[in-house]
Amino acid sequence: MYRRIWPFLICLAACGWAIMSFDWRMVGVAFLRFDVGYFLLVGLPVGLMVFVVRSLRWAAVAGMPFTPGILWQTHVQTALAIATAAATPLQAGEALKLKFAHDTTGADYASLGAAFAVERLADIAVVFGLGALGFVLRGSSGTSLLLATLMLVFGVAMAPLALRRLARAPLPARFREALAPLAHYRPTLARMLILGVCTVAKWIGVVLLWQATFAAAGVSLGIGDCAVTVALVTLSVTLSLVPGGIGVAEVSTRAILVWLGIEPGLADGAAVMLRLLMPLIIGIGLLHGIAWLFREKVEKHG
Repeated sequence: MYRRIWPFLICLAACGWAIMSFDWRMVGVAFLRFDVGYFLLVGLPVGLMVFVVRSLRWAAVAGMPFTPGILWQTHVQTALAIATAAATPLQAGEALKLKFAHDTTGADYASLGAAFAVERLADIAVVFGLGALGFVLRGSSGTSLLLATLMLVFGVAMAPLALRRLARAPLPARFREALAPLAHYRPTLARMLILGVCTVAKWIGVVLLWQATFAAAGVSLGIGDCAVTVALVTLSVTLSLVPGGIGVAEVSTRAILVWLGIEPGLADGAAVMLRLLMPLIIGIGLLHGIAWLFREKVEKHG
């Protein structure tokens, strides 16, 4: 029983902490002064880029044929899944993505589940790497950053192949069961390289979206500081298991911004303004849905 409700208890505690400790007058000021024009000017193209690389990544790991028609269909379906995930709790959008992929390719859910697991492993690797890169970027040369990024891409791309070998090793029964889907997952090296590049590009896009949102709220963060913030907040939300990170994301963001030297009042406003990324993501996803319906209508009557 406790295992099922503890994420919601964390959510309630984090929301209670935010209600008591946030300066809501400053949050209101941040909302009134929020630069919507700048937010959309940066957010729309960067958000679209994130959607593109996420759909290409899913096409690669799920074994989709790289044909224009399938890639376009996968892109629209992934966009709708992302929008659904942003608007609903408990990863309902990811389940929708698996359903779309099953209908498109006829692949069984076990292999698609393995592809989904590979995506999540790549995300975890890059989030950890993103935090490290953020610290590197704060005080290191561009050459070190480039080398670290290339190593990260290679590591993410090769991880699923290594896990497939690990799944066949003589491991305890519990580990064998957990890794069983990966034992039958056989991606090509080219698809794994696409996975690595797209995963890194996705998280760079997320960092830019956060940086633009902070700037629109009146908080200026360098790319290194923003990368550290994204990594630490993402890890805190993931470990908490709270649907949508409600409460946890805001409290974590505020604490990290204050740690980075941002005035507490400004940190309060910036942390809450991050929630504006949700309607942006939903809006981009819905635009893809409208484009898909329009194209279907044109093809039907054309």
